[in-house]
Amino acid sequence: MKSRRGRAVLIAAVSLACITVALHDVATAAGAAPAARCPLAALRRADAPVHITMWHSAVRVNEQTLQELTDEFNASQHQVTVDLVNEVEYSQTLAKLKAGLATGDLPDVVQIQDTDQQQMIDSGVVLPASACAAADHYSFADFLPRVTSYYNAGGTQYAMPFNVSGPVLYFNRTAFRAAGLDPDAPPKTLSEVRSAAQALQRTGVATPLGLRTDPGLVEQWTATAGGLYVDQQNGRPRRATKAVFDTADGRRLFAWMSAMVDDGLAATNPDVGTGDSDDLLGIASGAHAMAFDTSADLGTVMAGVGAFPNVEVGVAPLPGPPTSSPSTPGGVTVSGGALYMLNRSAPAKQAAAWKFLKFLDRADNVATWAIHTGYVPIRRSSANSAEMQAFWAQHPEYEVAYDQLANGPSTSATAGALIGNYAGVRDAVRDAENRMFLEGQSPRDALAAAARDATRAIADYDDRLAN
Repeated sequence: MKSRRGRAVLIAAVSLACITVALHDVATAAGAAPAARCPLAALRRADAPVHITMWHSAVRVNEQTLQELTDEFNASQHQVTVDLVNEVEYSQTLAKLKAGLATGDLPDVVQIQDTDQQQMIDSGVVLPASACAAADHYSFADFLPRVTSYYNAGGTQYAMPFNVSGPVLYFNRTAFRAAGLDPDAPPKTLSEVRSAAQALQRTGVATPLGLRTDPGLVEQWTATAGGLYVDQQNGRPRRATKAVFDTADGRRLFAWMSAMVDDGLAATNPDVGTGDSDDLLGIASGAHAMAFDTSADLGTVMAGVGAFPNVEVGVAPLPGPPTSSPSTPGGVTVSGGALYMLNRSAPAKQAAAWKFLKFLDRADNVATWAIHTGYVPIRRSSANSAEMQAFWAQHPEYEVAYDQLANGPSTSATAGALIGNYAGVRDAVRDAENRMFLEGQSPRDALAAAARDATRAIADYDDRLAN
């Protein structure tokens, strides 16, 4: 939460850059990649079964569902056997992968969070999904375009999309009714969130909004306002060099967050470590009635609702930020994670990894994954399936994140940022938020410091990578 933590993560990110440069002759352009070949024939020639390992970070209901799908895959054929290893958190997964670049202790498939894509590209150890798709005549046409484009840089599809989520508004429908608010018309803007919070507080909700100090929310609100987060069109055609979110819209956003806390309408909690779920737990306890959080928690949230008789969970699209350009097309970006195959594995293991990833992203399995977890179905045929449609009809809260992503515009803003040291950039924003909330720094100064420190993190990583 403090600057020391930010420096530690920055050092870790720079260490990864140094390791990758030492081991690989990598290009510094965002989308540059050496030609890759996918050895599909190696699986046919190998002695069966070929054992592969996947490192993942799924927990609770999500882990259970992933294990069930993997067990089904293992039982459905005799060529490949998959072992899952739970690394618990994305940061731990990346740290272990970083160490494995030097020791050789690497998986065949690894689940990496969305923001670490540029580091994976820079590592030089990724077998691009597009290489195997080309060799196997596999089409991504059925996938949501905004999902595949997020994991595409310079025309190369590096990752296989999998656990895609989106930011949503969780709210207590029971508390809304008690406050005279229509639970079927939840807030659509942050101004309406403030008005709802005032009404909720008048009827006894202590701090109506649980506000995570999550830099990802700033990224989402920047994109929703139609703005870029970093230069070079969010780092897509060329590597980003600086943060560009210190704008009039950004200042309005930081001022809104600051005023919500100062006026007692919101209480903050960290987005990492102990207390990272206090916003949602606050809804359960009655301390809050609203929270901005990921749809990936929906399966776990809904599984525990029965224990809280005064809570009826509602889910709505992420309310839009205050903006000077309401006509500018904007929308949320892709969140969650994806699956990467590693080119360090033996050829038969690479081919086996592709076979497993195709199974996970089969239309029926995508629907199963979405229904049990709250993640977004990433294929149109999965969303349109009778199973998915019937589930959404009974549980409409699960459809919110899908509609929000599928119906939003495809622009440089909504493509999301591609940054090498994303952890350092997020630390800069998180530290600035905490100085604003805890030390009284003005919203304008906090935002300016966030952009300045984020730019420094970007430049430091890229300088070390280039040298």
